Amino acid sequence: MILEFENVEYTYESGTAMGVKALSDINLKVSDDEFIGVIGATGSGKSTLMQHMNGLLKATSGRITFDGKNIYDRDFSLKTLRNHVGLVFQYPEHQLFEMTVFDDVCFGPKNQGLDEEERKKRAVEALKLAGLGEEYYDVSPFDLSGGQKRRVAIAGVLAMSPDILILDEPAAGLDPAGKREIFDNIRNLKKERKITVILVSHSMEDVAEYVDRLIVMDNGRIAYDDTPVNVFRNVRELEEIGLAAPEISYIMQDLRQAGLNVAQDIMTVDEAADEIYRALKS
Repeated sequence: MILEFENVEYTYESGTAMGVKALSDINLKVSDDEFIGVIGATGSGKSTLMQHMNGLLKATSGRITFDGKNIYDRDFSLKTLRNHVGLVFQYPEHQLFEMTVFDDVCFGPKNQGLDEEERKKRAVEALKLAGLGEEYYDVSPFDLSGGQKRRVAIAGVLAMSPDILILDEPAAGLDPAGKREIFDNIRNLKKERKITVILVSHSMEDVAEYVDRLIVMDNGRIAYDDTPVNVFRNVRELEEIGLAAPEISYIMQDLRQAGLNVAQDIMTVDEAADEIYRALKS
């Protein structure tokens, strides 16, 4: 199912003296089974864009369609849209409110009108995909660590079987081990479910390693929409809008300047290690 933006604009406090334009001339198509990263400086419009994708915000002008249907038509159900486009907020505690982890994950399927057997089946599968075993089922979600809360929030959205899963800074505040675990789980669940994942992040290293397509937001506009390799070739332009290439890219650049014949399009530490070994060996 395709989600498409056509000339979308959004202004906070529209029609008042306090109006602030947050999105301008957004044209974007999200297709099946993509892994998309969205990056941008603070205030660039990332979160505003995400909240338009499942109808939490309504565009000031322009058109958004899902599966070919205008989401702003009177006969279009935003509940149906949100069943297909799931959003996990940056702060998971905003999405947790049941007494136990298992009940919390069952909440979405219950609202979808599914029977108890199907709700439980989906919850078990979603918790497994999110990396939480049976020992967590009867635990209060508020007694969990930050990383575990994020997994519960992700499982709660997964249990609704979305076609598109939006994750807003899913690893914010986690230590390196926790961050790696979260992202590996996200990659595995995408592989299992064949869904589209949209990852909003401030970390260039994370998007470089995991996503296949990268959207760069700047002052409410899409500055780039391409593969990570192609986007990160524009180092100077990215720096001008408050971003940068992954740190490993600068290291490889320094090595080239020092005379080591290494490739420029290296995005991850593992790729860099292989490339440096190859260059030294040759």
